[in-house]
Amino acid sequence: MEARLTIKAVIRWEQLRGKSFSLMDYSDKEDVNALLYTSTIVAKGEVYTFDVFKKTLSNRKLVREMVLSLENRMSVLAQFQNKRAGTDKINSDTTPGMIGNIVSTLIMSGLDATYALEEMELCDLPMYIEAYERKRKEEMEASRLWTFFTMLPHIDSKKMKNGAMDLITFPWEEVEAAREAERAINEDIDRFEQFMKEGKKLINK
Repeated sequence: MEARLTIKAVIRWEQLRGKSFSLMDYSDKEDVNALLYTSTIVAKGEVYTFDVFKKTLSNRKLVREMVLSLENRMSVLAQFQNKRAGTDKINSDTTPGMIGNIVSTLIMSGLDATYALEEMELCDLPMYIEAYERKRKEEMEASRLWTFFTMLPHIDSKKMKNGAMDLITFPWEEVEAAREAERAINEDIDRFEQFMKEGKKLINK
C-alpha cells in the first residue's frame, strides 16, 4: 500500500492530533498510526475514518508495506534535507508553528495551492519560507523608505543619522518564527529516519 508524506498529509496529521507536526512523538503509537493514516488516504484518494483505518493495522504485512513506502520516500528526501540542514537547534522556549498555518500564509502570498498541498515535498518548505521572508522584508523596507521620503520635507533629517532606519526599526518576529519552523522541519526529518531504524517494533506490537 502506497503512503505519501505530502504537505496535505502533514496538515491532516496536525488537524487530527491537534499539535504541530514538529512535536510528533515517534514513540507514541497514536502519533505514528495517525501519520500512516494521513499519508495513506492522501496517496490513495480514498475516504475512510481513522477508526476504520486502525482496524487494518492488525494486518502486519499491510503495515510493513506502508512503513516501507514511507521509509523509501523519506530516504530519498533526506538527501536534499541534509544539504539544507543547519546547525541551529530549536529554541525550547518557542512554540513550534503549525505547518498548516505556515503553508496557508505562503499560499495567500501567491504560492500555488495545488502545488503546495499536493506536490510540494516537506524538504522544500524551508526554501519557500526563506523566499517569503525575503519578499516580506523587501516590501516592508521599501514601504518604510517611501514613507521616509514623503516625510523628509517636514522633519529634521540631520537628527536621523541612519536615514529611514531611524523612522522605524522592524522587530522581524515573524521571520524568527519561520526560522524556528524551518529548524523544526530539519530536525523532524532526522527523527523520522531514526524512528524508521528503531521504532518499527512499536508498530508490530
